[in-house]
Amino acid sequence: MSQKQSKKRKLFQQVHWTGKGKRKYRFYLLLLLLANLGMVGVWYWRQMDSKVPDHIYLFQNQNVQMNFEVPLEGRCQEAKNVIAITNGESKQESVQSFGLDRPVSVMASALGSYQAELKLFGIFHYKYIHFDVIEKAKVMPSGKAVGLYIQSNGIMVLGTSKILGKDGFSYEPAKDILQPGDIIQKVGRIQVGEIDQVVEILQRKPAKNVTLEVIRGGTTIQVKLDKVLAKDGEYKIGVWLREDTEGIGTLTFVTEQNQFAALGHGITDIDTGKLIQLSKGSVYPAKIEDIRKGKAGSPGELVGSVALGKTNCIGQIKSNTSLGITGTVLGEEYSYQPEEALSIGLKQEVKEGRAYIMCQLGEKVERFAVKIEEINVNSRDNKGMVIRVTDKKLLKRSGGIVQGMSGAPIIQNNKVIGAVTHVFVNDPTGGYGTFMENML
Repeated sequence: MSQKQSKKRKLFQQVHWTGKGKRKYRFYLLLLLLANLGMVGVWYWRQMDSKVPDHIYLFQNQNVQMNFEVPLEGRCQEAKNVIAITNGESKQESVQSFGLDRPVSVMASALGSYQAELKLFGIFHYKYIHFDVIEKAKVMPSGKAVGLYIQSNGIMVLGTSKILGKDGFSYEPAKDILQPGDIIQKVGRIQVGEIDQVVEILQRKPAKNVTLEVIRGGTTIQVKLDKVLAKDGEYKIGVWLREDTEGIGTLTFVTEQNQFAALGHGITDIDTGKLIQLSKGSVYPAKIEDIRKGKAGSPGELVGSVALGKTNCIGQIKSNTSLGITGTVLGEEYSYQPEEALSIGLKQEVKEGRAYIMCQLGEKVERFAVKIEEINVNSRDNKGMVIRVTDKKLLKRSGGIVQGMSGAPIIQNNKVIGAVTHVFVNDPTGGYGTFMENML
């Protein structure tokens, strides 16, 4: 082979390699472009989801104007003259089409639930949006500090422990059998609601073991534990138990039927963090005696005393859920007063900007300015709003939101729109609020 031919072949190989390199480079660029487009798509999808709720409450015969500004087309197949969803047109058809890329008007003349399908660009199914039409009502915002006492439906397990037996050996019979958060319903065949009952039954039974009926994660199970004769002469099974809990919170509102809601979040066990399954509960007057100021990393607290006793009871608790407690008001002092009532503001009416909260830091309920910074209309918990305390008086006294303020009603445009639920641990000037409709 001549030197000239050798040079040509090397040149061809070089060109050939360079072509393959370019194709690889273009392939990687395409992958990068697709990945970027995918991330932008996911971000845009989430942005749309944060703007368009899955569920909307409406008041009967109220015309609601909403502006979502998203490229979605909707269709609602409902009876004519029952619900109207339009972009301003007066014509109403049994099958209604509307766009969420421009202002939309919704009005329903009948109570009930309705559904509309949403499609991206009018082509791709996005999701369904549900409309629940309810009667228009007012509530009396409270803001008063109250003492809460709850007895659980059964006895909650906090943890297991070792027992020093009478024989000098150490035992832990409940280890890996019972778990924190378990609710003991029965010992043997006997229904229990108090720790003293469990202790008494363990001494009464001569058998070496005992069967417990336990609720774990909503499922009822049976477990068997060995009894240990402890050094003090009593039979034990080595568990830490709790039958009730109490604390201070804020009464959010009272309805015309003297039904109340408070806290905006459920009452959980302080040790396990589990929602307490309610057996019965009561509400009592509370007196705020001190305020432990909040700071970064250490949330503050309202410190007070509660006037317990049957004669002081101002309400019966009927439910304890992740969105707050509800019940019935007793007595006139805390009952519904029409002159103090305000309209309910639904989540589509909530706007970023100025608002105020009502809470008790001393002898009386006061109003303090806050700012609504973020709104998540699709929040499925009690964190639908991010609020920021702007009131200098409140910042000076408490540092912002503190424990015990949970349930403080949030007022905007003279409507009750929600309640304070959480404080930011690292920034007590801010926290979360839940929408009013979650507490109804």
